[in-house]
Amino acid sequence: MQNSTKKQKTTKDKVLDIVGIVLCVILGFILVCNMTIIIKGSVHPEEPPSIFSVTPLVVVSPSMQGDQKGIIYEGDLIFIKDIAFEDLEIGDVVTYREPNGDLVTHRIIRQNDDGSYVTKGDNPVNDEDIHALTADTLVGIVIGRIPKIGDFALFLQTTLGTVLFVGLPLLAFVVYDIIRRQLYAKKDNDKTAELEAELARLRALAGEAPAAAPAEAPAAPIEETPAADSTEGE
Repeated sequence: MQNSTKKQKTTKDKVLDIVGIVLCVILGFILVCNMTIIIKGSVHPEEPPSIFSVTPLVVVSPSMQGDQKGIIYEGDLIFIKDIAFEDLEIGDVVTYREPNGDLVTHRIIRQNDDGSYVTKGDNPVNDEDIHALTADTLVGIVIGRIPKIGDFALFLQTTLGTVLFVGLPLLAFVVYDIIRRQLYAKKDNDKTAELEAELARLRALAGEAPAAAPAEAPAAPIEETPAADSTEGE
């Protein structure tokens, strides 16, 4: 029964250790990503910061809310990946930079004779974009999105957001790890105290047991000493 309980406790401790490690890795990755975005955005404010060649962007208009495949809503977080201009195709959803520096994410609808592309938002109220998409204005192609977390992603990039959602969880994990180690040390000390108490009890029992009578040593044989000759010589 005790062995089963010990096994269960050990398994529980291992699960807690694994969960703690996973949380630490995830939170650490988020922290690194946020810091990378903040630093790159500060050093090169004219370029959207990327992580592992993927650029996260927040959609701030409903221009892609249409009825075509790959609909993108206002407030979504989208991911842009680098792509060669010659690899673009009609129907791709791409992000490009307008002459004023604004980033636009629209769909390619046709190619011009000079090789540039015409883009347009999927929203029916949109007209074709005025500026053609060229190799030097292309930022990348949309490869995915996470719905409705754009505002949250922007908040995470602020100092307060980083502290609240990354720094505090990491601090909480550090405190948890310290407490966990202290509990483990206390368990080890309790086990050591129990063993010492058991040893003392066994020694006390051994001291109360009657000592066995020592065996009698065999008597040494008595040697006879020959009598001295009393006859004196004449």
